[in-house]
Amino acid sequence: MGRAGEMDEILAEFIRRTILKIPMAKMMTILKTWGFLSENQLQTLNVKQRKESLVQDLLLLCEENCASISDVALLDIVYTQVHRHQKIWDVFHMSKGTDEDVDIFDMEEFKSSFKKILHRALKNVTVSFRDAEENAVWIRIAWGTQHKKPNQYKPTYVVYHSQTPFAFTSSSRLKGTVPLLGQALTVASKHHQIVQMDLRSRHLDSLKAIVFKQFNQIFENHNSTTPLQERTLGLDINMDSRIIHENTVEKERVRRVTQETFGVCPQPQLEFAQYKLETKFKGDLCGGILAEREEPLRCLIKFSSPHLLEALKSLAPAGIADAPLSPLLTCIPNKAMNYFKIRDK
Repeated sequence: MGRAGEMDEILAEFIRRTILKIPMAKMMTILKTWGFLSENQLQTLNVKQRKESLVQDLLLLCEENCASISDVALLDIVYTQVHRHQKIWDVFHMSKGTDEDVDIFDMEEFKSSFKKILHRALKNVTVSFRDAEENAVWIRIAWGTQHKKPNQYKPTYVVYHSQTPFAFTSSSRLKGTVPLLGQALTVASKHHQIVQMDLRSRHLDSLKAIVFKQFNQIFENHNSTTPLQERTLGLDINMDSRIIHENTVEKERVRRVTQETFGVCPQPQLEFAQYKLETKFKGDLCGGILAEREEPLRCLIKFSSPHLLEALKSLAPAGIADAPLSPLLTCIPNKAMNYFKIRDK
Protein backbone atom coordinates (compact mmCIF):
# COMPACT_ATOMS: atom_id res chain seq x y z
CA MET A 1 0.00 0.00 0.00
CA GLY A 2 2.88 2.37 0.81
CA ARG A 3 4.42 1.73 -2.60
CA ALA A 4 1.20 2.70 -4.42
CA GLY A 5 0.95 5.90 -2.39
CA GLU A 6 4.54 6.78 -3.33
CA MET A 7 3.81 6.24 -7.03
CA ASP A 8 0.71 8.44 -6.78
CA GLU A 9 2.81 11.20 -5.28
CA ILE A 10 5.44 10.89 -8.02
CA LEU A 11 2.77 11.00 -10.71
CA ALA A 12 1.04 14.02 -9.14
CA GLU A 13 4.35 15.89 -9.02
CA PHE A 14 5.04 15.02 -12.66
CA ILE A 15 1.62 16.36 -13.66
CA ARG A 16 2.06 19.50 -11.56
CA ARG A 17 5.50 20.36 -12.95
CA THR A 18 4.45 19.67 -16.53
CA ILE A 19 1.40 21.94 -16.28
CA LEU A 20 3.31 24.71 -14.47
CA LYS A 21 5.70 25.19 -17.40
CA ILE A 22 2.86 25.69 -19.91
CA PRO A 23 2.18 29.43 -20.50
CA MET A 24 -1.38 30.39 -19.58
CA ALA A 25 -1.90 31.90 -23.05
CA LYS A 26 -1.34 28.47 -24.63
CA MET A 27 -2.83 26.32 -21.87
CA MET A 28 -6.17 25.45 -23.52
CA THR A 29 -4.61 24.88 -26.94
CA ILE A 30 -2.09 22.43 -25.52
CA LEU A 31 -4.66 20.65 -23.33
CA LYS A 32 -7.02 20.23 -26.31
CA THR A 33 -4.19 18.89 -28.48
CA TRP A 34 -3.27 16.46 -25.69
CA GLY A 35 -6.75 14.95 -26.04
CA PHE A 36 -6.75 13.30 -22.62
CA LEU A 37 -9.53 15.41 -21.10
CA SER A 38 -13.06 15.49 -22.51
CA GLU A 39 -14.59 18.65 -23.92
CA ASN A 40 -16.91 18.85 -20.90
CA GLN A 41 -13.96 18.58 -18.53
CA LEU A 42 -12.08 21.31 -20.38
CA GLN A 43 -15.10 23.61 -20.14
CA THR A 44 -15.05 23.35 -16.34
CA LEU A 45 -11.58 24.90 -16.22
CA ASN A 46 -11.16 28.56 -15.35
CA VAL A 47 -7.96 29.68 -17.11
CA LYS A 48 -8.28 33.17 -15.61
CA GLN A 49 -7.59 31.99 -12.07
CA ARG A 50 -4.15 31.70 -10.48
CA LYS A 51 -2.00 29.03 -12.06
CA GLU A 52 -1.61 27.05 -8.82
CA SER A 53 -5.41 26.84 -8.51
CA LEU A 54 -5.68 25.67 -12.13
CA VAL A 55 -3.05 23.00 -11.46
CA GLN A 56 -5.13 21.67 -8.57
CA ASP A 57 -8.23 21.49 -10.79
CA LEU A 58 -6.27 19.65 -13.48
CA LEU A 59 -4.84 17.23 -10.93
CA LEU A 60 -8.37 16.29 -9.89
CA LEU A 61 -9.43 15.76 -13.52
CA CYS A 62 -6.33 13.64 -14.22
CA GLU A 63 -7.08 11.56 -11.12
CA GLU A 64 -10.70 11.20 -12.31
CA ASN A 65 -9.45 9.86 -15.66
CA CYS A 66 -6.87 7.56 -14.02
CA ALA A 67 -3.91 9.26 -15.67
CA SER A 68 -0.63 7.37 -15.96
CA ILE A 69 3.00 8.35 -16.48
CA SER A 70 2.55 7.58 -20.19
CA ASP A 71 -0.42 9.98 -20.43
CA VAL A 72 1.55 12.82 -18.86
CA ALA A 73 4.56 12.03 -21.05
CA LEU A 74 2.31 12.65 -24.07
CA LEU A 75 1.32 16.04 -22.61
CA ASP A 76 5.03 16.83 -22.27
CA ILE A 77 5.57 15.90 -25.95
CA VAL A 78 2.75 18.27 -26.99
CA TYR A 79 4.32 21.05 -24.91
CA THR A 80 7.74 20.39 -26.48
CA GLN A 81 6.29 20.36 -29.99
CA VAL A 82 4.88 23.84 -29.40
CA HIS A 83 8.09 25.08 -27.70
CA ARG A 84 10.60 23.15 -29.80
CA HIS A 85 12.83 26.25 -30.06
CA GLN A 86 13.68 25.87 -26.36
CA LYS A 87 15.78 22.81 -27.20
CA ILE A 88 19.03 22.56 -29.12
CA TRP A 89 18.64 19.91 -31.84
CA ASP A 90 21.32 17.61 -33.25
CA VAL A 91 20.99 15.83 -36.58
CA PHE A 92 21.85 12.18 -37.22
CA HIS A 93 22.27 10.62 -40.66
CA MET A 94 21.68 6.91 -41.23
CA SER A 95 22.74 4.79 -44.19
CA LYS A 96 22.10 1.35 -45.63
CA GLY A 97 24.58 -1.06 -47.15
CA THR A 98 25.22 -0.65 -50.88
CA ASP A 99 23.52 -3.94 -51.72
CA GLU A 100 20.60 -3.62 -49.29
CA ASP A 101 17.07 -3.52 -50.71
CA VAL A 102 14.59 -0.79 -49.85
CA ASP A 103 12.23 -2.16 -47.19
CA ILE A 104 8.55 -1.35 -46.85
CA PHE A 105 8.31 0.86 -43.78
CA ASP A 106 5.75 0.17 -41.09
CA MET A 107 5.48 2.81 -38.35
CA GLU A 108 4.00 0.46 -35.74
CA GLU A 109 6.78 -2.03 -36.37
CA PHE A 110 9.33 0.78 -35.98
CA LYS A 111 7.85 1.84 -32.63
CA SER A 112 7.75 -1.72 -31.32
CA SER A 113 11.33 -2.45 -32.38
CA PHE A 114 12.64 0.85 -31.00
CA LYS A 115 11.03 0.28 -27.60
CA LYS A 116 12.20 -3.37 -27.39
CA ILE A 117 15.83 -2.44 -28.06
CA LEU A 118 15.84 0.17 -25.27
CA HIS A 119 14.02 -2.08 -22.78
CA ARG A 120 16.40 -4.93 -23.56
CA ALA A 121 19.38 -2.74 -22.70
CA LEU A 122 17.86 -0.81 -19.79
CA LYS A 123 15.49 -2.10 -17.17
CA ASN A 124 14.19 1.37 -16.31
CA VAL A 125 13.31 3.51 -19.31
CA THR A 126 10.05 5.18 -20.40
CA VAL A 127 9.43 5.47 -24.14
CA SER A 128 6.48 7.45 -25.52
CA PHE A 129 5.44 8.13 -29.12
CA ARG A 130 3.26 10.77 -30.74
CA ASP A 131 2.55 10.82 -34.46
CA ALA A 132 2.97 14.16 -36.22
CA GLU A 133 2.58 15.65 -39.66
CA GLU A 134 4.72 14.71 -42.70
CA ASN A 135 4.98 11.03 -41.68
CA ALA A 136 6.96 11.99 -38.60
CA VAL A 137 6.92 10.53 -35.13
CA TRP A 138 7.99 12.31 -31.95
CA ILE A 139 9.68 10.07 -29.39
CA ARG A 140 10.24 10.92 -25.73
CA ILE A 141 12.73 8.84 -23.75
CA ALA A 142 13.06 9.20 -19.97
CA TRP A 143 16.27 7.45 -18.98
CA GLY A 144 16.82 5.45 -15.83
CA THR A 145 19.46 2.91 -14.85
CA GLN A 146 19.37 -0.70 -13.77
CA HIS A 147 18.73 0.53 -10.21
CA LYS A 148 17.02 3.92 -10.63
CA LYS A 149 13.60 4.81 -12.01
CA PRO A 150 13.45 6.94 -15.18
CA ASN A 151 14.06 10.65 -14.63
CA GLN A 152 10.97 12.25 -16.20
CA TYR A 153 12.47 15.74 -15.96
CA LYS A 154 15.52 15.18 -18.20
CA PRO A 155 14.14 13.27 -21.18
CA THR A 156 15.56 13.04 -24.69
CA TYR A 157 13.29 13.91 -27.61
CA VAL A 158 13.68 12.38 -31.05
CA VAL A 159 11.90 13.37 -34.26
CA TYR A 160 12.06 10.76 -36.99
CA HIS A 161 10.57 11.12 -40.47
CA SER A 162 9.69 7.69 -41.83
CA GLN A 163 11.52 6.44 -44.92
CA THR A 164 14.23 9.10 -44.57
CA PRO A 165 17.79 8.63 -43.30
CA PHE A 166 17.54 11.55 -40.85
CA ALA A 167 16.68 11.78 -37.16
CA PHE A 168 16.68 14.91 -35.01
CA THR A 169 17.43 14.63 -31.29
CA SER A 170 17.41 17.15 -28.46
CA SER A 171 20.89 17.62 -27.05
CA SER A 172 21.34 15.76 -23.78
CA ARG A 173 23.89 15.89 -21.01
CA LEU A 174 23.53 12.12 -20.73
CA LYS A 175 26.21 11.39 -23.35
CA GLY A 176 26.27 7.73 -22.38
CA THR A 177 22.80 7.27 -23.86
CA VAL A 178 23.81 8.39 -27.38
CA PRO A 179 25.20 5.00 -28.59
CA LEU A 180 22.12 3.15 -27.34
CA LEU A 181 19.79 5.69 -28.92
CA GLY A 182 21.72 5.43 -32.19
CA GLN A 183 21.46 1.63 -32.12
CA ALA A 184 17.70 1.75 -31.50
CA LEU A 185 17.16 4.22 -34.37
CA THR A 186 19.36 2.28 -36.80
CA VAL A 187 17.85 -1.14 -36.14
CA ALA A 188 14.22 0.03 -35.89
CA SER A 189 14.43 2.03 -39.14
CA LYS A 190 16.30 -0.84 -40.88
CA HIS A 191 19.46 1.09 -41.58
CA HIS A 192 23.04 -0.09 -41.27
CA GLN A 193 25.02 2.84 -39.82
CA ILE A 194 24.39 6.15 -38.07
CA VAL A 195 26.60 9.23 -37.69
CA GLN A 196 26.06 12.58 -36.00
CA MET A 197 26.21 15.45 -38.49
CA ASP A 198 28.09 18.71 -37.88
CA LEU A 199 24.79 20.57 -37.78
CA ARG A 200 22.93 21.95 -34.78
CA SER A 201 20.30 24.62 -34.09
CA ARG A 202 17.34 25.57 -31.92
CA HIS A 203 15.24 25.82 -35.07
CA LEU A 204 14.10 22.28 -35.83
CA ASP A 205 12.14 23.28 -38.93
CA SER A 206 15.21 24.98 -40.40
CA LEU A 207 17.31 21.87 -39.81
CA LYS A 208 14.67 19.85 -41.65
CA ALA A 209 14.65 22.35 -44.53
CA ILE A 210 18.44 22.03 -44.83
CA VAL A 211 18.77 18.24 -44.77
CA PHE A 212 15.66 17.65 -46.89
CA LYS A 213 16.85 20.33 -49.37
CA GLN A 214 13.60 22.27 -49.04
CA PHE A 215 15.18 25.73 -49.06
CA ASN A 216 15.37 27.73 -52.27
CA GLN A 217 18.27 26.86 -54.55
CA ILE A 218 16.57 27.31 -57.96
CA PHE A 219 17.39 30.79 -59.07
CA GLU A 220 15.28 32.89 -61.35
CA ASN A 221 16.42 34.78 -64.43
CA HIS A 222 17.90 37.96 -63.01
CA ASN A 223 17.48 40.04 -66.20
CA SER A 224 15.20 42.85 -65.08
CA THR A 225 12.90 44.69 -67.45
CA THR A 226 13.62 47.95 -65.62
CA PRO A 227 16.70 49.69 -67.06
CA LEU A 228 19.42 50.31 -64.49
CA GLN A 229 19.29 54.04 -65.16
CA GLU A 230 15.66 54.21 -64.07
CA ARG A 231 16.19 52.62 -60.65
CA THR A 232 16.17 54.95 -57.69
CA LEU A 233 19.38 54.70 -55.71
CA GLY A 234 18.86 57.59 -53.29
CA LEU A 235 22.02 59.32 -54.50
CA ASP A 236 22.74 63.06 -54.56
CA ILE A 237 21.29 64.46 -57.80
CA ASN A 238 24.33 66.72 -58.13
CA MET A 239 26.73 63.77 -58.12
CA ASP A 240 28.87 63.16 -61.22
CA SER A 241 26.92 60.98 -63.66
CA ARG A 242 29.95 58.71 -64.10
CA ILE A 243 30.00 57.98 -60.36
CA ILE A 244 26.25 57.31 -60.39
CA HIS A 245 26.70 54.88 -63.27
CA GLU A 246 29.59 53.12 -61.52
CA ASN A 247 27.62 52.82 -58.27
CA THR A 248 24.59 51.54 -60.18
CA VAL A 249 26.57 48.86 -61.98
CA GLU A 250 28.29 47.74 -58.77
CA LYS A 251 25.01 47.61 -56.81
CA GLU A 252 23.44 45.54 -59.57
CA ARG A 253 26.43 43.16 -59.55
CA VAL A 254 26.23 42.75 -55.77
CA ARG A 255 22.47 42.14 -55.95
CA ARG A 256 22.90 39.53 -58.69
CA VAL A 257 25.76 37.70 -56.95
CA THR A 258 23.90 37.71 -53.62
CA GLN A 259 20.78 36.32 -55.25
CA GLU A 260 22.77 33.63 -57.08
CA THR A 261 24.43 32.65 -53.82
CA PHE A 262 21.47 32.71 -51.42
CA GLY A 263 18.41 32.53 -53.70
CA VAL A 264 15.26 34.60 -53.39
CA CYS A 265 13.50 32.82 -50.51
CA PRO A 266 14.05 33.34 -46.76
CA GLN A 267 17.05 31.44 -45.42
CA PRO A 268 16.86 28.56 -42.91
CA GLN A 269 17.34 29.91 -39.40
CA LEU A 270 20.60 29.03 -37.65
CA GLU A 271 22.08 30.88 -34.69
CA PHE A 272 25.77 30.25 -35.27
CA ALA A 273 28.55 28.76 -37.37
CA GLN A 274 31.76 27.55 -35.76
CA TYR A 275 35.15 27.14 -37.45
CA LYS A 276 37.97 25.25 -35.74
CA LEU A 277 41.30 26.09 -37.36
CA GLU A 278 44.38 23.87 -37.18
CA THR A 279 46.78 25.36 -39.72
CA LYS A 280 50.50 26.12 -39.90
CA PHE A 281 51.67 29.71 -40.25
CA LYS A 282 52.39 30.78 -43.82
CA GLY A 283 54.13 34.03 -44.64
CA ASP A 284 56.77 35.65 -46.81
CA LEU A 285 58.85 36.82 -43.86
CA CYS A 286 61.71 34.53 -42.89
CA GLY A 287 62.32 33.53 -39.35
CA GLY A 288 60.23 34.49 -36.37
CA ILE A 289 58.52 32.45 -33.68
CA LEU A 290 55.46 31.54 -35.79
CA ALA A 291 57.46 30.45 -38.86
CA GLU A 292 59.59 28.11 -36.74
CA ARG A 293 56.63 26.57 -34.96
CA GLU A 294 56.19 22.85 -35.73
CA GLU A 295 52.73 22.51 -34.19
CA PRO A 296 49.76 23.96 -36.12
CA LEU A 297 48.07 27.10 -34.85
CA ARG A 298 44.76 26.30 -33.22
CA CYS A 299 41.90 28.72 -32.79
CA LEU A 300 38.13 28.77 -32.73
CA ILE A 301 36.08 31.31 -34.70
CA LYS A 302 32.36 31.58 -34.08
CA PHE A 303 29.81 33.69 -35.96
CA SER A 304 26.61 34.28 -34.00
CA SER A 305 23.31 35.95 -34.87
CA PRO A 306 19.62 35.31 -34.17
CA HIS A 307 19.37 34.60 -37.92
CA LEU A 308 22.90 33.97 -39.16
CA LEU A 309 22.22 33.13 -42.83
CA GLU A 310 20.02 36.20 -43.34
CA ALA A 311 22.71 38.30 -41.65
CA LEU A 312 25.36 36.90 -44.01
CA LYS A 313 23.05 37.50 -46.97
CA SER A 314 22.77 41.18 -46.03
CA LEU A 315 26.52 41.87 -45.65
CA ALA A 316 27.44 42.61 -49.28
CA PRO A 317 24.30 44.67 -50.12
CA ALA A 318 24.99 46.75 -46.99
CA GLY A 319 28.55 47.40 -48.14
CA ILE A 320 30.06 45.64 -45.11
CA ALA A 321 31.70 42.84 -47.14
CA ASP A 322 32.72 42.19 -50.71
CA ALA A 323 30.62 39.99 -52.99
CA PRO A 324 30.80 37.10 -53.29
CA LEU A 325 31.35 36.06 -49.68
CA SER A 326 33.78 33.29 -48.81
CA PRO A 327 32.47 29.79 -49.68
CA LEU A 328 33.15 28.85 -46.06
CA LEU A 329 30.27 31.14 -45.11
CA THR A 330 27.91 30.51 -48.03
CA CYS A 331 28.22 26.70 -48.15
CA ILE A 332 26.44 26.12 -44.81
CA PRO A 333 22.99 25.08 -46.18
CA ASN A 334 24.35 23.04 -49.10
CA LYS A 335 26.88 21.16 -46.99
CA ALA A 336 24.35 20.86 -44.13
CA MET A 337 27.04 21.92 -41.65
CA ASN A 338 27.58 24.71 -39.18
CA TYR A 339 30.59 23.11 -37.45
CA PHE A 340 33.78 23.15 -39.54
CA LYS A 341 37.32 21.91 -39.01
CA ILE A 342 39.89 23.58 -41.25
CA ARG A 343 43.26 21.84 -41.58
CA ASP A 344 46.21 22.11 -43.95
CA LYS A 345 45.95 19.88 -47.00
